[in-house]
Amino acid sequence: MSELPKSIVLNGYRYPTWTLSVRAREQLANLHRVDAYIEELNDRLSFYTSARDLCQRHLLDALPKSSLPAQRSYWQTAPLEWARAEWPPRSSSLRLRLLGDAIHYREGDQVLIYVKGHGVVGWGQVETEALSTMRCLVWRFRVATLKDALSAKALRGLGLRHPNRASQLLPTPSGVPALLTALEKRPAFTP
Repeated sequence: MSELPKSIVLNGYRYPTWTLSVRAREQLANLHRVDAYIEELNDRLSFYTSARDLCQRHLLDALPKSSLPAQRSYWQTAPLEWARAEWPPRSSSLRLRLLGDAIHYREGDQVLIYVKGHGVVGWGQVETEALSTMRCLVWRFRVATLKDALSAKALRGLGLRHPNRASQLLPTPSGVPALLTALEKRPAFTP
């Protein structure tokens, strides 16, 4: 059995390990082994997520640029607290429910993520997750840092206004293609 700490804390109570029974010590060792295995799985998940992001980026580069715009385009305002804590998202997709009420999106909708005080930080298309009915945003582009966001002033130069609601449909004849072109000239997040 491996070296045990002097004490452990479970449910807010501290237990000296010298008071533990043989069975409790075995369970503590099992707990340490499971924690180590979970850490190994998280490392592997991170590696495979990065590999998936890279494959997806190569796929997007191989697709014709004319296929990028979707039928409907939306602004989605992301909470500033979320953006400060999570930016840039490491995963290739984002569950839309993390950004609030997003049940009106359909598969194929194009969503531009806006963070108040920073600007447009990325965009993606709505897809339904495999093995579930949850909708997620599959990133097509995201800026490297919040400082790289496309500002509200830049939006005005493209004939667009920043969103004034949590989720807002952009009018069909809008400057979305020009916005995507301007956004993709910003420093990009690379996994």
